[in-house]
Amino acid sequence: MEWTPEIRQFITDHLSDDTARLLLSAHRYPTIDMPFAVDQIEARRRLRSKLPEWYAEPDLIMGGRVPAEQCSSEMTARYKRSIMLPDARSLCDMTGGMGVDFWYMSRNLDLAVYTECQPHLCAAARHNFSVLSAKYVGHNPRIEVREGISTELPIPDVDVIYLDPARRSDDGARIFEISDCQPDVVAWQDDLLAHCRQLITKVSPMADISRTVARLRHVSDVYVLSVKGECKELLILQCPDGSPSAHDAGYSIHCLDFYPERTIEFHFGHRADEAPAGKIRADSIATGLGAWFYEPDVSIMKAQGFDALLRAYDVQELDRDCHYFTSSMPIADFPGRIFAIDEQMTFSSSTLKSLRARIPQANIAVRNFPLSADALRRRTGIRDGGDVYLFGATLEAVGPVLIRCHKINTL
Repeated sequence: MEWTPEIRQFITDHLSDDTARLLLSAHRYPTIDMPFAVDQIEARRRLRSKLPEWYAEPDLIMGGRVPAEQCSSEMTARYKRSIMLPDARSLCDMTGGMGVDFWYMSRNLDLAVYTECQPHLCAAARHNFSVLSAKYVGHNPRIEVREGISTELPIPDVDVIYLDPARRSDDGARIFEISDCQPDVVAWQDDLLAHCRQLITKVSPMADISRTVARLRHVSDVYVLSVKGECKELLILQCPDGSPSAHDAGYSIHCLDFYPERTIEFHFGHRADEAPAGKIRADSIATGLGAWFYEPDVSIMKAQGFDALLRAYDVQELDRDCHYFTSSMPIADFPGRIFAIDEQMTFSSSTLKSLRARIPQANIAVRNFPLSADALRRRTGIRDGGDVYLFGATLEAVGPVLIRCHKINTL
């Protein structure tokens, strides 16, 4: 990798070009390392909306297409800084990657240690941190870049250690189990906790939260981070000053979904021995004015925070297995999508036959229902989109039903 003003300008000039054609025309640009330039162009394209601050700086070297896909977004990286210990003065990132999390988490610290085993990412990180430190003048930390396998290097004594273990196997398959990732945080956690006051681990958004927490010690908080309705990250916070078995003692779960106009937030405590909320479930739905339907945010769905919703809001669950909610009075601050109910229909062949004529276009979603959303759309011939929302669910005392709604909030 040789970063020169010439290659930087070439990348800027050809950001919108067909990269396959650029590779074929490499002979026309003998002074340009075309494979490297193409890799940079494709990485930048992936980061345009994900990492706008870095995309806007032409002198930054992107780690490549794969690191660009796997790195955190600017929004979630900034948020990680806010959940660090408030008095933290030092950080060590044991799995540096492109350095996105490291850069934003290191703001206003005294010392920040970046660790990465891939030489080209370390070279890019040294260059990028220098560029960013010069551009964003302020309290920049003393940055150390360490090249090597993190489990074979000394663990520095710092306030916060951060890890984002690799979640792909040797054949490229995705890995969800925390102990199967590299490095294995479960096996390594005691050594790490002995050198910090807070350990933050990013795990797969597909990981089972309860199963993951049960394998870790001193868990204080779990963060479920989504962006525009898509679950992106799970963060597990461990503090060695906490109880030896936080899974038994309890921990806090924080659900956030970042939208351009606002952030949906819902926070609740988790205890293994906590009794169910015990709210009366709705066996049928009153339709018309004053009948409201709620779909919890995706972060809350991931965190299984349904009992917490029942405790926090005056709502009922339609059924324990579908996790849709209803109320007789509107709840404007419910953390999710809010609808007004227009009609409840029994799920039957005659209902399906008449639906297309009555509802030619609708947004369809189902949970615990005999048909998938795609199968229901095929059976009815209803086109996707529009202002009508059609939900399928199975109610214990009624059976499968279809609920026609229109949306109230703008998310």
